Amino acid sequence: MCAQKVELVKSIPKEKYNVKIWNGARAIAEAVKVADVDVISAYPIRPYTGIMNSLAQMLANGEFKAEIVIADSEHSQFEIVKHASATGARTFVGSSGVGLLYAFESVTATSLGSVPVVGVIGTRALDDPGNFGMEWTDVLTTRDLGWLISWPRDVQEATDMTLVAYRVAEDHRVLQPHFIAVDGAAITHVSMPVIPPSKEDLSEFLPPYDLPYKVDPEDGPVSKGMHIAPSLIGPEERKVIDVALKRSKEVIKEAWKDFEKYTGRRYSPFIEAKNMDDAEIALVGMGAYMKDIELVADMLRKEGIKIGTVRLRYLRPFPNEELVASLKNVKAAGIMEFDFSFGSPNGTGSLYHEVATSLYDMDNRPKLLDFLFLGGREPTTEHFKKAAEKVHELAKGKAAEKKAYWLTLRGEDI
Repeated sequence: MCAQKVELVKSIPKEKYNVKIWNGARAIAEAVKVADVDVISAYPIRPYTGIMNSLAQMLANGEFKAEIVIADSEHSQFEIVKHASATGARTFVGSSGVGLLYAFESVTATSLGSVPVVGVIGTRALDDPGNFGMEWTDVLTTRDLGWLISWPRDVQEATDMTLVAYRVAEDHRVLQPHFIAVDGAAITHVSMPVIPPSKEDLSEFLPPYDLPYKVDPEDGPVSKGMHIAPSLIGPEERKVIDVALKRSKEVIKEAWKDFEKYTGRRYSPFIEAKNMDDAEIALVGMGAYMKDIELVADMLRKEGIKIGTVRLRYLRPFPNEELVASLKNVKAAGIMEFDFSFGSPNGTGSLYHEVATSLYDMDNRPKLLDFLFLGGREPTTEHFKKAAEKVHELAKGKAAEKKAYWLTLRGEDI
C-alpha cells in the first residue's frame, strides 16, 4: 500500500527544509527557477497566470536569468518555446482552458518535432464564456498528441512534478514535451506548507539541457517541424513518438527513484493507492479532489465498508499495468472525473474509457460506474459519498440504472 501523501524517507535537518507557505502558482515558479530555464513564454489566462507573474517578479529581482517573452497569443506563446527548445534552450510555458486549445497547431507540432518543452496547464472549464471553474477537458484534448501528462494532488507534488518533468522529457530515450496538469484554483490558488526545491540538492538530478540534434549551424543540418509528404516519413515520424512514450515509463520510474535520493521525498511513480489491500470497492481519480475522496473513503471504512482509493499520477503514459494490479481484487469501482466526452458510449468520460480499456482483458474485472463533475461547479464530500454508496450497491449485486452519473447537476440527471 502506497503512502497517502509524499513520504519523507531520510533524516534532514529541520532548518534545511525552510518550509514556505505558498500557493501552487508561486511554488511552481520556484521549481522553474531551480530548473534554470533559458526561455519563458507567457500569455495571461487564469488560473495559470500567477505562475508567470511570480516568474516575472523573480527575474526583475535578479533571482535568476532567463529570457521571458510576452507573446501576442497562446498560439505564438507555444511557437516561441517550440523553436527555442529546438535550438537547445530549456523552456517553460503554460496556459489554461480555451487558451490551450487556441495553441493546438503549435502543441501538435511540438510533439512531432520531438522537442522536450515543459508546460503547466491550470485546468479550467472550456469557456461558457467566462467560466473559471475547474474541469479537465482542456488537458484531456491533448492526450493523443504525444505529450507526457502528469497530475499532482497538492502544491508540494506540483512543485516536485515540475522538476521531474524536465528530467523525464529531456532524457534522450524520451525527448517529448511534458504537461503538468494542475487543478485550477484547487492547487493554483490554494496556499499550503511547501518544502522549497533546492538547486544545490538537485544540480545532479537535473543536469544542463542537452538536446542531441539542435537547430544550430555549428551542429550541421537538422530539420524539425518540416512540411512533408505522407509517402516520405509521415508514419515513421509518428512511430518515433510511440516508441518514446513507451520508453518513458522506465525513465519515469528512474526519475522518481533518483528524486527521492536527492530530496528525501518518496512518491510511487504512477499510482497512489490507499486501503486497497482488503478493499472490495474502489474510487479512482486524479488531482486535488482525491484528498476529499480519500477522506470520504476513510469515513465509510469506519462504517464497515471495505473501500479503497486509487489515484493516477500520470495520464500519459497511462499506467495500465499498475492500475490492473491495484484493482484486481475489487468487485466494483467508480471513476471520479471532471471532464466530458459528449456522445461517447454510455455518455461516460475520457478517464472512464482509459480505465475500462485497461481492465478489459482481466478474467474477473470489476464492474465500473462513472461519476462526472462538470461545468466547474465544485463538488462536496456528500457528492463523493453518494458515488461511493452507488459503487457499494453495485458490488452487492444491485443493478445500476446507468453507467454515468452527473452528481452536481441541479436538475434531473436524465
